[in-house]
Amino acid sequence: MSLSKRRIDASVESFDVQMSAEEARKRGKIDWEIIRKTTEADIERQRIEDDCPRLEDLGPGRVMFAGPNVEELRTKLGLTQEAFANRYGLALETLQEWERRRRQPDGTAPILLQVIEGSAKTVESVLKSET
Repeated sequence: MSLSKRRIDASVESFDVQMSAEEARKRGKIDWEIIRKTTEADIERQRIEDDCPRLEDLGPGRVMFAGPNVEELRTKLGLTQEAFANRYGLALETLQEWERRRRQPDGTAPILLQVIEGSAKTVESVLKSET
Protein backbone atom coordinates (compact mmCIF):
# COMPACT_ATOMS: atom_id res chain seq x y z
CA MET A 1 0.00 0.00 0.00
CA SER A 2 1.48 3.35 -0.98
CA LEU A 3 1.89 6.10 1.57
CA SER A 4 -0.75 8.32 -0.07
CA LYS A 5 -3.33 5.51 -0.01
CA ARG A 6 -2.83 4.71 3.66
CA ARG A 7 -5.63 5.86 5.97
CA ILE A 8 -4.97 7.75 9.16
CA ASP A 9 -7.37 6.83 11.93
CA ALA A 10 -7.49 8.85 15.13
CA SER A 11 -10.08 8.72 17.83
CA VAL A 12 -11.02 12.21 18.98
CA GLU A 13 -13.43 12.38 21.91
CA SER A 14 -16.73 10.86 20.73
CA PHE A 15 -16.09 10.73 16.98
CA ASP A 16 -13.47 9.34 14.62
CA VAL A 17 -11.42 11.28 12.12
CA GLN A 18 -10.32 9.48 8.96
CA MET A 19 -8.31 10.92 6.11
CA SER A 20 -5.65 9.80 3.70
CA ALA A 21 -2.04 10.87 4.17
CA GLU A 22 -2.45 13.14 1.13
CA GLU A 23 -5.51 14.80 2.71
CA ALA A 24 -3.55 15.29 5.92
CA ARG A 25 -0.69 16.94 3.99
CA LYS A 26 -3.11 19.30 2.23
CA ARG A 27 -4.74 20.26 5.51
CA GLY A 28 -1.34 20.93 7.04
CA LYS A 29 -0.81 24.03 4.90
CA ILE A 30 -1.48 27.26 6.76
CA ASP A 31 -3.31 30.05 4.99
CA TRP A 32 -1.65 33.04 6.63
CA GLU A 33 -3.96 35.48 4.86
CA ILE A 34 -6.97 33.97 6.65
CA ILE A 35 -5.11 34.09 9.97
CA ARG A 36 -4.16 37.75 9.47
CA LYS A 37 -7.79 38.65 8.70
CA THR A 38 -9.19 36.80 11.74
CA THR A 39 -10.44 39.21 14.39
CA GLU A 40 -10.97 38.70 18.11
CA ALA A 41 -14.73 38.72 17.39
CA ASP A 42 -14.23 35.85 14.89
CA ILE A 43 -12.30 33.86 17.50
CA GLU A 44 -15.00 34.45 20.13
CA ARG A 45 -17.75 33.41 17.67
CA GLN A 46 -15.83 30.23 16.80
CA ARG A 47 -15.26 29.50 20.50
CA ILE A 48 -19.01 29.73 21.15
CA GLU A 49 -19.84 27.62 18.05
CA ASP A 50 -17.34 24.96 19.18
CA ASP A 51 -18.68 25.12 22.76
CA CYS A 52 -15.19 25.76 24.16
CA PRO A 53 -14.82 27.33 27.60
CA ARG A 54 -13.10 30.69 27.90
CA LEU A 55 -9.58 30.57 29.32
CA GLU A 56 -10.64 32.49 32.43
CA ASP A 57 -13.29 29.80 33.10
CA LEU A 58 -10.74 26.96 33.12
CA GLY A 59 -9.38 27.74 36.57
CA PRO A 60 -5.80 28.33 37.63
CA GLY A 61 -3.02 27.39 35.25
CA ARG A 62 -0.12 25.18 36.12
CA VAL A 63 2.11 26.71 38.76
CA MET A 64 5.78 26.38 37.97
CA PHE A 65 8.04 25.74 40.95
CA ALA A 66 11.01 28.09 40.98
CA GLY A 67 13.69 25.93 42.55
CA PRO A 68 17.36 26.66 42.94
CA ASN A 69 19.67 27.32 40.01
CA VAL A 70 20.95 23.79 39.38
CA GLU A 71 24.27 24.76 37.79
CA GLU A 72 24.99 27.25 40.59
CA LEU A 73 24.16 24.62 43.22
CA ARG A 74 26.35 21.98 41.57
CA THR A 75 29.26 24.42 41.19
CA LYS A 76 28.91 25.54 44.82
CA LEU A 77 29.25 21.91 45.87
CA GLY A 78 32.35 21.58 43.67
CA LEU A 79 30.94 18.70 41.64
CA THR A 80 31.05 17.88 37.94
CA GLN A 81 27.75 17.22 36.20
CA GLU A 82 28.45 13.48 36.23
CA ALA A 83 29.43 13.44 39.92
CA PHE A 84 26.35 15.47 40.92
CA ALA A 85 24.02 13.25 38.89
CA ASN A 86 25.56 10.06 40.33
CA ARG A 87 25.61 11.32 43.91
CA TYR A 88 21.93 12.32 43.93
CA GLY A 89 20.48 9.64 41.64
CA LEU A 90 19.74 11.87 38.66
CA ALA A 91 20.09 11.08 34.98
CA LEU A 92 23.06 13.01 33.56
CA GLU A 93 21.04 14.04 30.50
CA THR A 94 18.27 15.43 32.72
CA LEU A 95 20.76 17.46 34.73
CA GLN A 96 22.28 18.83 31.52
CA GLU A 97 18.84 19.84 30.22
CA TRP A 98 18.13 21.67 33.49
CA GLU A 99 21.43 23.51 33.33
CA ARG A 100 20.85 24.50 29.69
CA ARG A 101 17.37 25.66 30.76
CA ARG A 102 15.75 23.52 28.09
CA ARG A 103 13.73 21.80 30.83
CA GLN A 104 12.78 22.65 34.37
CA PRO A 105 12.90 20.25 37.29
CA ASP A 106 9.42 18.86 37.88
CA GLY A 107 7.67 16.40 40.14
CA THR A 108 9.70 15.93 43.33
CA ALA A 109 12.98 17.09 41.75
CA PRO A 110 12.61 20.77 42.83
CA ILE A 111 12.05 19.63 46.41
CA LEU A 112 15.12 17.37 46.30
CA LEU A 113 17.18 20.24 44.90
CA GLN A 114 16.01 22.57 47.66
CA VAL A 115 16.90 19.99 50.31
CA ILE A 116 20.32 19.48 48.69
CA GLU A 117 20.80 23.26 48.65
CA GLY A 118 19.90 23.52 52.34
CA SER A 119 21.73 20.45 53.61
CA ALA A 120 23.73 18.49 51.07
CA LYS A 121 25.55 16.51 53.78
CA THR A 122 22.25 15.28 55.25
CA VAL A 123 21.00 14.14 51.85
CA GLU A 124 24.31 12.37 51.16
CA SER A 125 24.24 10.56 54.52
CA VAL A 126 20.64 9.42 53.95
CA LEU A 127 21.50 8.17 50.47
CA LYS A 128 24.60 6.34 51.78
CA SER A 129 22.56 4.63 54.49
CA GLU A 130 20.09 3.38 51.86
CA THR A 131 22.79 1.44 49.97
